[in-house]
Amino acid sequence: MPHALPGIRLTLAVLAVVATTAGCGRSGDETTARMVSERFFAAVESGDGERACAQLSPDTRAELEKQEQRPCRDAVSEVELAGGSVVRAQVYVLNAMVELSSGEAAFLDHGQQGWRLSAIGCTPVAGKPADRPYDCELQS
Repeated sequence: MPHALPGIRLTLAVLAVVATTAGCGRSGDETTARMVSERFFAAVESGDGERACAQLSPDTRAELEKQEQRPCRDAVSEVELAGGSVVRAQVYVLNAMVELSSGEAAFLDHGQQGWRLSAIGCTPVAGKPADRPYDCELQS
């Protein structure tokens, strides 16, 4: 895509969170996180900026609009994403991680609007598994 957003480093200690919060997700949250992610990627693929932006957290939408200097519905197509199908969703209390078949990951937060994407286009950076950071195309 022509105007990629600069990658932003997002450090998440995934294994540490898993170890300390295993089993803390609410029933059905993994399914909902998966569905939000699938709706987002399907909307981006089909060019439906309104529907894609509805899956982003308010802070993530604001960050995208700030970086691109235009409405989310127009700017979301500029984010460089490999996309792919959801292969795994994990919930950690009020946060979730969705892994895609492309090797990318997306992160979600649970807020007033329910589960919404807070970081997309995330790829792991080399390092020890317990402190492996992610580099994301867009994050709030």
